[in-house]
Amino acid sequence: MSSGVRNLLSEALLWLSVFIIAFTAFLFLDDRIGSFLDKNPRNGSQFSQQEVERPSRLNTQTTSLPEEEDSEGRVTLQAGRSGHFEVKAFINENSVNLLADTGATYVVLTWEDAENLDLTDRLKFTAEARTANGVSRVAPITLDSIEVGDIIVHNVKAFVAQEGKLSSSLLGMSFIGRLSSFKMSGRQLILEQ
Repeated sequence: MSSGVRNLLSEALLWLSVFIIAFTAFLFLDDRIGSFLDKNPRNGSQFSQQEVERPSRLNTQTTSLPEEEDSEGRVTLQAGRSGHFEVKAFINENSVNLLADTGATYVVLTWEDAENLDLTDRLKFTAEARTANGVSRVAPITLDSIEVGDIIVHNVKAFVAQEGKLSSSLLGMSFIGRLSSFKMSGRQLILEQ
């Protein structure tokens, strides 16, 4: 066997070894990270206060299957065709359609939904939210209660977007993060209180 062939074989063996080690490390770390997130769902969902909402390109015409009340304190949301989880909730005992969004730090209401809930009096747009469309001003509020199925959370921190700046109200982590657990499973989002 010539020295050129030996060098080529040893180099190929070296690269194969590097690939096997990297692939094994990836599988090990992927399994460890997945196990950690399953046990600690809130730890992977902490966001800075500036990341208040998802991009405002969300479409209010998203359709999804209605939520199912599995058992007391447990609701399963089905993703619609667009992949979003639309949920009918009761905010301060009034019906509102929201998009469940674990990427939104807070519950964020459109101006129109806030107006329908009589929450627009004395709003002060003192905070900023970073979106895909840039930075916009939002008004902090506290909602008396949000109810999804038989899950009820009281005194929920939220924001109201300026008029025309958000197309759908978002059910963010200021509600979801206060539950005992939440889990994505395929095209389902399972909420448990």
